[in-house]
Amino acid sequence: MKSFFELKVRIKTYAVLISGTILMAVAVTMFFEKTGVVAGGVTGIAIILKRLFGVPMWVVNAVINVPLFIVGYKLLERDTFIKTLVCTVSLTLFLGIVPGININLLTGDKLVDIILGAVTMGTGLGMIFLKYASSGGTDLFATLLNLRMKHLSIPKLLAIIDGIIVALGMGVFGFESGIYAVIAIYIVTKVSDSILEGPNRAKLLYIISEQFGGISDYIVNDIKRGVSYIEIKGGFTDKHRPMIMCVASAKEMVKIKEKVYQIDENAICFVGDIREAFGEGFTKFRG
Repeated sequence: MKSFFELKVRIKTYAVLISGTILMAVAVTMFFEKTGVVAGGVTGIAIILKRLFGVPMWVVNAVINVPLFIVGYKLLERDTFIKTLVCTVSLTLFLGIVPGININLLTGDKLVDIILGAVTMGTGLGMIFLKYASSGGTDLFATLLNLRMKHLSIPKLLAIIDGIIVALGMGVFGFESGIYAVIAIYIVTKVSDSILEGPNRAKLLYIISEQFGGISDYIVNDIKRGVSYIEIKGGFTDKHRPMIMCVASAKEMVKIKEKVYQIDENAICFVGDIREAFGEGFTKFRG
């Protein structure tokens, strides 16, 4: 029964990941490329190279990601690496397939088209982030850089990388397209944040369970986050027991919740938002 449940969860996870990459491919090939908007990422580089040299976007996505995965293989957790690899292969595949579909989604109004593309892209990214993965490319590059530059969060590193790519896009498509790209990036971020509940935020978890030992071990050993015990007394049961308190990123919170209810289906879990988190494992405080 447990193995069937795990298989069901895994199938659902990869279905969501692949669906997210399909939406990303649609956004890039049917909206951003056709409107000349470079909204960052490896797909942005692909749009530039296709315009300048006619290189297919799927080729660019594959070539850039190969060295990143060679480095990431030893640095990323196995589960994260596999999910990101699946997303990258899937995105590369659909970047090659979607352009061959004879459907025109453009409305003729450039701003509306940019908004539609950005919402589609943000939804796809949000679905991928929700399953504790990335689409590879600049996401993976920012993750790898974060391992060396702890004082800069992954979203900040992504913003810097995407900013450079947008600037290159302005050089090819013009200043106006650069402004549209900034609008697109803003919408993409907002949409993906709303799905994930904010990648820049931390989450405060309070977990009450008879299996607190197993849950704590998972958080400490697998998620690599610290836990604290708060002694509580149940008003109904009149029993004393420890309540787990843990601060984690939004992505990690998704994994923790999933594991909590695999270990104890009767557990009680409270999740709250933390606007900022500083210290070990989070952004280094700079004052």
